[in-house]
Amino acid sequence: MTIHHYIGSPYELPTGSFGIKEKLVPLPEVSSFNRNSKKEKLITIYEKEEDAYGISIHRLTDGYSDIKHVFTLPYIYELSCDAHPKSMRELFTYIEEHLVEGCHIELYSCLDGDEAEEKYSSLDTSINLKTFYLGKHYKLDKKKYIYELGEMLTFKDKQFVVVVK
Repeated sequence: MTIHHYIGSPYELPTGSFGIKEKLVPLPEVSSFNRNSKKEKLITIYEKEEDAYGISIHRLTDGYSDIKHVFTLPYIYELSCDAHPKSMRELFTYIEEHLVEGCHIELYSCLDGDEAEEKYSSLDTSINLKTFYLGKHYKLDKKKYIYELGEMLTFKDKQFVVVVK
C-alpha cells in the first residue's frame, strides 16, 4: 500500500522539486536505439544513483483534504519523500532553509485512504533545530544534524512530527 507524506506550515512554502539532479538528454546520445528516428526523444538521466533522490512539495489536492484535521497549521502540502537517506537529508535541508526562527513545521504520514483516521499519538515526536534534539533524549551533532536525521529518521504510518526552529 502507498504511504503519503504531508507537510504543514504557518505560511506558504515554495513548491516544486528539491535536491534532484537530473539531466534531459537526446536518446541517441545514450543509446543506439532509435538513432534514425526523425523525432528526437529526450530522456532523463542521473549521473549517480543519489542524484535521483530528493523531495517534491505540491499543493494539497482535493482528494486528500481529509488530512487537514491532523494539522494545527493552515498551509498543508503533499510531500513526496522516499525512505532513502538522501531524500530525508533534502527534506531537512529544505526545512532548515524555509523555516523561520520561532516557528514550527508539522510532518505527517499515513497510508492511502487513511487520511480521515486519527494519528497514533504514541508515535508523535519532535525535532528542535535550535537545541539540536530529536525527541527529548537524543542530542544531534550541531555540525552534522541534517546528515544524522537523514540516516536515522524514517516515517511511520500515522506518525506526526513537529520540527521547531
